[in-house]
Amino acid sequence: MQHDENPSEELFARLCSSTYFGGFVYQNPKFTQGSEAEAGDVVVWVRDWLVIFEVIWRNPAAGPKTKRFVQRIGEKRDQLLTDFDIYANPEFAISMTNEDGEATEYDHDQFNERTTRGVVLVDARGIVGRLHYDTVRLTAEAPHPIAVITRSDFETLLSEADTVADLGLYLGDRHRFLKEMFYEDPGPFLQLGDQLEQELVGHYKFFDNTFNMASWRESADKRFWHRYQVERRADIARRDRENKASELLDGLISAIRTHNRPDSLTIQSAWELAMLTRRERAALNAAIQNKYDRLMATGRDQKFAVTNFHTGCWNVFYLYQGIDREFFRAEAQRMTDRKMWVERALNDFQLSVFCFAIRYSSLGLGDIDEVVMTVSDAHKWPTITCEQLEEAQRYFAGMTSKKPIVEFP
Repeated sequence: MQHDENPSEELFARLCSSTYFGGFVYQNPKFTQGSEAEAGDVVVWVRDWLVIFEVIWRNPAAGPKTKRFVQRIGEKRDQLLTDFDIYANPEFAISMTNEDGEATEYDHDQFNERTTRGVVLVDARGIVGRLHYDTVRLTAEAPHPIAVITRSDFETLLSEADTVADLGLYLGDRHRFLKEMFYEDPGPFLQLGDQLEQELVGHYKFFDNTFNMASWRESADKRFWHRYQVERRADIARRDRENKASELLDGLISAIRTHNRPDSLTIQSAWELAMLTRRERAALNAAIQNKYDRLMATGRDQKFAVTNFHTGCWNVFYLYQGIDREFFRAEAQRMTDRKMWVERALNDFQLSVFCFAIRYSSLGLGDIDEVVMTVSDAHKWPTITCEQLEEAQRYFAGMTSKKPIVEFP
């Protein structure tokens, strides 16, 4: 992609090439206010997670001209503040098209002050220059987390925060860290293009997805990336193996979007799994693998249920081997309803139960022939009969505890 076409398209392509953002990346969303205008250069949207990118590009042939370029970074920060207001205002109909060509409108009911983020993506080579103090100060004081990040640093960030939830959580923690540390020691945050983000990411990951204020204060050179890579090498290798295996969940998200409901838009259908962090996906993948091994060993259908921390809904996973597609689909819905009956009767559950059902090939080679998603909503079950509860409890117990998910167990 040539820079002189549209620099935001290159970021768009980079995001779209990663399966974890598949189907949820939108380029140049449009709204009308007198005339048509854009609501961000690139937007990543999954349920209430909303990350808006404003991209600024410097043509190397134009020379440094740093002063004016740095001023434009501040202008992009101001544009993000306007973008936030647009997405928060239900009077604006925002049309969006993802990389799969699916057109939709932004659902303002999903806008959440706590999960909205902004990024000024600076596409420029080398040291960009020293940011204005007020540019960073106003970024720290913004009502929603905003980060000014170079493209090279953003590439590093994506290697460690490779789901929408991971990216959103990091940007939120980063914003809180910036608000506290900037006024104490503004220097590191003013020099853009000096791999600041890489050091921040290294610090954040070294301390298990937290910013350790004391450690940052005590460090003279702020070189945390190297320390993270060296001292946690074994932990990183083990985590990366688990994370790689968890790409099965990415495949399920894609399958739900493309195959579950071919006659209708499937963006919202895949939100439930797309909300999960990478480590949550790794833990879930391990549970699916355990159930798959039992399925292969016994030939009996397998199932389990977990709570989705992000949505509060229950997620049922049902594994079946065989060719009876009609039975498989009907049983997937029955599993969904059974879990709902238990939670409604015993815990007055008020949300939804999702079932992600996987039908494996009868050849026993581990090939997946079909993935479907079924849903049961609490409001459709105002009362649960004794017979329904008795049936449901043969398959599911009531609410269970959930082990904490950590970066490095």
